[in-house]
Amino acid sequence: MTEQSDDARHLSMANVDIIWTSGHPMVLPIAGTPLCKLDLHPVHGTITLLTAFTPPEPDVAKWRNISFSPVNSDDENVGELTVSVEGNVHGAYGLLTSVADQLQLHQQPLAAAVATAIAKHRDLFAGKAGLSAEQEVGLFGELIVLDFLIEKIGAGPAVEAWQGPLSEEHDFVFSDVHLEVKTTSGEHRRHMMHGFTQLVPLRNVPLSVISIQLTRSNHQGGATLGQMVSSVRAKSGGHRPKVDAALEAMGWEDADVGLYNTYWMKRNHPRAFGVDDRFPALTAARLAEVIPNFKAISDLSYRLDLTDFTPSALPEPLADFVTLEEDH
Repeated sequence: MTEQSDDARHLSMANVDIIWTSGHPMVLPIAGTPLCKLDLHPVHGTITLLTAFTPPEPDVAKWRNISFSPVNSDDENVGELTVSVEGNVHGAYGLLTSVADQLQLHQQPLAAAVATAIAKHRDLFAGKAGLSAEQEVGLFGELIVLDFLIEKIGAGPAVEAWQGPLSEEHDFVFSDVHLEVKTTSGEHRRHMMHGFTQLVPLRNVPLSVISIQLTRSNHQGGATLGQMVSSVRAKSGGHRPKVDAALEAMGWEDADVGLYNTYWMKRNHPRAFGVDDRFPALTAARLAEVIPNFKAISDLSYRLDLTDFTPSALPEPLADFVTLEEDH
C-alpha cells in the first residue's frame, strides 16, 4: 500500500523514490477535475503530466528540462507537460503536482498553472541562456550573407568563405576582399566593434564592413533565426558539417530554437564601408601612438555610427549584395 503526502492528493517522496528506483513505468491518476495523470518513466528519465487544457498552450520555451506538446484527441484539447528529471526526481514530481493542484484546486487554465508552478520551483529550471539579442541579430546577418553567396556562387565556395568564429580571419574571406558583417535592429547603422584586431586588414587584402539593418516582421514577410538556420543548412548540402560547426561556435543550439520567435527582415539594402586610413577603427597601432602604457589595456569594445558615412562598392560576387544609394 502506498503512502501519500499530508494533503492526501499525492504520493510521499519516499514512495516516489520506490517507484523511480524500481525502474518500471507507472501512471498515477490525480483525483479531481480536469483529468490529470502522472506518467513516471524511469527508463526515459521523465515524468509527464497528461491533462485536458484550454488554449493557449503554456510558454515553456525558455526553460530547461521542460516541454509541452498537444496530443491528438477527438473529444477535447489534451496536452503532455514533460519534465526531464536529470537527477532531481523530487523537484520534477513536485513541479507537476503543483501544476495539477493549480488546475484542479484553483481552476487555473493550464498556461497560468504552469507559470505559477514554475515560479514556485524556479531552481529546478534555470532559464535557457540562448543567444543575447545582439548575438541573435548578428548571426541572422551573417546567415543572410551566406544565403546570398550560396545562391550566387554555390554552397562549396560560399561555406568555405564563411570563417565566422572558427579562425582568426574575418567573417568572410575572399582573395580580393575580406568582410566583417555587422547587423543591427536599430534605425541607424550603429554597430558594436570588439577588440583591437577586428578592423585590421590581413595580408594586405582590402577589408570592408558590411552593415545590415533588420526590422521586426511577421511570418509572411520575414523569418525567425531558426528558419534561417534550417534554410541555410538545407542549401549547404554536403557542406553542412562546416556550417554546423560554425553555428555551434557562435552559440547556436538546436534545443534553444523556441527562444527565437522574432520574425526578421531587412530594413533596407545592406551597405559596405571600406576600412581605409580614414575609417575610425580603433586598432592597436593607432592607440599605441596616443595612449601611454597602451599594453595595459586588455580588452576593448566600442560602437560606431556609420549612418552618414559614404558607402563603397564590393567586387563580385558581392557587388549586388550592397547598394551605394541613400537609405529611404
